[in-house]
Amino acid sequence: MMGPRAGTLLFRRGLPLAMVVEITGSDGNAADLTGCVFTSQVRDTLGTLVATLVAEVVAGAVGLVQLRCSDTSQWPLGQLWCDCDVSWPNGVTTPTEVWMITLRQGVTRTGAPG
Repeated sequence: MMGPRAGTLLFRRGLPLAMVVEITGSDGNAADLTGCVFTSQVRDTLGTLVATLVAEVVAGAVGLVQLRCSDTSQWPLGQLWCDCDVSWPNGVTTPTEVWMITLRQGVTRTGAPG
């Protein structure tokens, strides 16, 4: 199992979040995800749930799942943790590796002086 290709994702609070996760089989190749169900969450460093992400197979791609959340405006700043559980058609559930998201506040304020 894999996660995002980058180690730590740097992200700005308030923007929609979307990332692609690669799911590999035991042979290291992209896995056939036909019939799989995905569950993905973001949690803070204390383990408190921040968000449950929408997870969908990327159409036309083997082994890729897109994780997304339309509203991150209330997410806490700092270190967050994410993974994705894959429930296979045979009933087995396996997790991806855990990865870190560093959430930062934006700097530029359009229309706001100083």
